[in-house]
Amino acid sequence: MVSSVSKSLKFNPQTDKLLTVAAGCFWGTEHIYRKQFGDRIIDYKVGYANGDESKKDSQSSVSYKRICKGDTGFAEVLQVSYNPKIVSLKDLTDFFFRIHDPTTANAQGPDVGTQYRSALYAHTPEDLKELQALKEQWQPKWNNKIKTEVEMIKTFYDAEEYHQLYLDKNPMGYSCPTHYIRDI
Repeated sequence: MVSSVSKSLKFNPQTDKLLTVAAGCFWGTEHIYRKQFGDRIIDYKVGYANGDESKKDSQSSVSYKRICKGDTGFAEVLQVSYNPKIVSLKDLTDFFFRIHDPTTANAQGPDVGTQYRSALYAHTPEDLKELQALKEQWQPKWNNKIKTEVEMIKTFYDAEEYHQLYLDKNPMGYSCPTHYIRDI
């Protein structure tokens, strides 16, 4: 069965909400969100979302090696579960638009390919409407047209364990130079 939620994400559907973001390399995206929101977020998982199901490695998974070929349509993403009484969808989305360049198509800095696209994936129709409105609010703040795709999450696959908390485990590891907080 195809899922839109991480298999290992801490998430209580009675009290929590989900957001999945694609902002280039998922290592840097996860790292900067963790630094900003810390334990105000219930859980974080990196993975792959909304790609071509026929391009998976197997019936149940897709791998980093496969994604890097650039022809799967899957995006490198960060999925977060959060309590909306503590952190709002607007807080998470405003931060998203400040930590990467949403005006580039299929690239962030030196990382090029559809897997590095800018995207906001909603988990409910109400959140989809709010994300679309937030994107419109952010457009005047950028000189170029925002290319961020905003749509419903269709599929999510957890990235391999070594990708989770990658920059914490590998502090000298590659970090996308476009992941920083912009004063916009």
